[in-house]
Amino acid sequence: MTIVCSVRRNGLAIIFCLFCLGLIVFSSTNLTAAKDGLILWATAVIPSLFPFFVATELLSYTNIISFFGKFLTPIMRPLFNVPGESAFAFLMGLISGYPVGAKIVSNFMEEGICTKEEAERMLAFTNNSGPLFIVGTVGISLFGSTQIGILLFVTHILACISVRNCSSFFLFFQEFS
Repeated sequence: MTIVCSVRRNGLAIIFCLFCLGLIVFSSTNLTAAKDGLILWATAVIPSLFPFFVATELLSYTNIISFFGKFLTPIMRPLFNVPGESAFAFLMGLISGYPVGAKIVSNFMEEGICTKEEAERMLAFTNNSGPLFIVGTVGISLFGSTQIGILLFVTHILACISVRNCSSFFLFFQEFS
């Protein structure tokens, strides 16, 4: 009985100890896998994401966000119940991919451009996979077709907008219940 209670109480510690033991026992395989992972990160992830991180950060210091807000509030407010500036987060999220859209929404909330509730609504359609990943990696590398990659990317865009619209529909009825 005390052993069962001890296992339940110390389960995470036991799992972490087993994990460390596995790292020691299979160290040659782990070192190779870690090296391969770091090489993949340095040769694929950083080169594809870093330029978008820099471009997005530089654009955020221009007046483009207020431009989007001024002209797109009449569209974004009735469609998604968010400020027009969210169009910038949506566009950058589509172009750059994860996690740029979420980072922009977080910045908007910190700067007072949107409320917490609006930020939650924006995350439903601004945090997307980028075209480099969907068209390049999935379409071309996995399926061997640029057309399939483009079709998947368009489907991805429509899905994130649909999820946003469906969630606003359910939130509307939730407010009245």
